[in-house]
Amino acid sequence: MSTIVVFTLSALGHVHPTLPIVTELVQRGHQVVYYCGEEVRQKIEATGATFRPIAWDFRSVERAQQPRLSAYALAQAHCAAALVPGLLREVEALAPACVLVDFMCLWGRMVARTLKVPLVNISSGFALGPGVLPPRPVLMALDVGPAPLTGGREVLELRRLTSALARTYAAPPLHTQFDLLSMDGDDVLVCTAQAFQPRAERFPERFHFIGPSVAPRKEQQAPLVALDDRPLVYVSLGTVFNRQPDFFRQCAAAFADGTYQVILSVGESTDPAALGPLPAHIQARAYVPQLEVLARASVFVSHAGMNSVSEAISQEVPLVAVPQAADQFTIAQRVAQLGIGRNLLPFQRSARQLRAAVDALAGDAAVRGRCRDLRGAFERTGGPVRAAQIIEARIA
Repeated sequence: MSTIVVFTLSALGHVHPTLPIVTELVQRGHQVVYYCGEEVRQKIEATGATFRPIAWDFRSVERAQQPRLSAYALAQAHCAAALVPGLLREVEALAPACVLVDFMCLWGRMVARTLKVPLVNISSGFALGPGVLPPRPVLMALDVGPAPLTGGREVLELRRLTSALARTYAAPPLHTQFDLLSMDGDDVLVCTAQAFQPRAERFPERFHFIGPSVAPRKEQQAPLVALDDRPLVYVSLGTVFNRQPDFFRQCAAAFADGTYQVILSVGESTDPAALGPLPAHIQARAYVPQLEVLARASVFVSHAGMNSVSEAISQEVPLVAVPQAADQFTIAQRVAQLGIGRNLLPFQRSARQLRAAVDALAGDAAVRGRCRDLRGAFERTGGPVRAAQIIEARIA
């Protein structure tokens, strides 16, 4: 069978959607060589793929108080400049039939296009095209936030560096940080259903809506406090933009009266003890088994990352979306448009507004019904099996 090379970012929101697809490819007899950060080696090797480390550390960018895409894109450009010469030699020696690349992985695209190997793009978020994301000036303001001078310098350096790389390798320069979000690919695997994708009818045939690619998680966690019959509210801001202790304190205040049980997943960057004393019905943890908690939840207060939203829909759980960055605002808007939750913008997140949104959703059977319908649309997409079939067709 064929050799397939995979490049993704180390962030779990990018790694997790690839794992069921890689597992399916390995089970079909393909040799898969997977390049990523050392911190996800165990997850990748569990699929049967051969792991090869990318020796670059993005943690200083990812764990910043307000991570900027401009800083992240510039870090990727420096990574590409350092690593692509060696990666080209390694991948050429592997003679892959296909390269599977995360839609934000700059060096993976450069390797595939320079070697002229078929490129399959995997988008863990929406397919990106006209009208899907907000206008560029709005995105720029959201990204650079209170540091416009620093963000501006990062964008200028990004243009300079990627223009220099483009003179050597087959990849266009990045004119802004948003050019990092690329839909380049002979095929594009989009990890959602057409029913959830905005403007789905506008995308050409090379875009394949394969539905959520959800990997089972086996991490051992401390047991949660026993839950009773009260409805459960689950709160999480994902794994990157979660350094928000004030927001978690707002949530604790919103649900202090004990009507709901509450689980706060605060991430590794926030010490649960920093939230102060919490009543017995509110638990704060650095990490919780999300799929297990969603199976019990009545409402999910979420940053509106695509993986988290898809997992909520898979359990028919309504969402209160509190987007933090990038495509999360578009995903949150789509949640509200389809009637499966509420979208709270940054100025709408007081304890009172959070509580009102949860109260409105917790007992709404119509919202649950729309979640159920969308879950059915997800289940009909074909998932990892269809993704493997598309990759094999491209190889053929």
